[in-house]
Amino acid sequence: MSLTADDQLAIHEVIALHGHLSDAGTYERFDEVFTPDLVVDATALGLAPLPSPDPSRPRIDMYIAAAHRHGPDGPLAHHVTNVIVREDGDGARAWSKSIALNQDGSVASFTYEDQLVRTSQGWRIRHRKVSARREAARGVEPLVLPEETADEQ
Repeated sequence: MSLTADDQLAIHEVIALHGHLSDAGTYERFDEVFTPDLVVDATALGLAPLPSPDPSRPRIDMYIAAAHRHGPDGPLAHHVTNVIVREDGDGARAWSKSIALNQDGSVASFTYEDQLVRTSQGWRIRHRKVSARREAARGVEPLVLPEETADEQ
């Protein structure tokens, strides 16, 4: 599969939509961003993985419930920038920078590493790894995917 410019734009928009929905507190719309079987790895932030969901409930429901619990105490604003998108088999990988403005005025910086799939509703994030930016020159480097290496030869 080859990513078109339309695919790239749609992926950028789905990544950006997460911040807008979070800031609006409209977590029920997270199905516009994530797949039902979403996995979020925020262990680098000291957060335990969400418990395994009841098999009768989509995993995204656990993420929505967690967002509701943290919402009132969460950041005032979420911003995403520096998005890089690469084809990855039948899907895509994306790396982006996230900046959160906290209620006390402090700012936090994160890196999102996303695995996306094309669904009948459009591109969705299936797996997100969140890494904190705490040291200069120690960020997450976007991977060179095997297809890119082969094309360069």
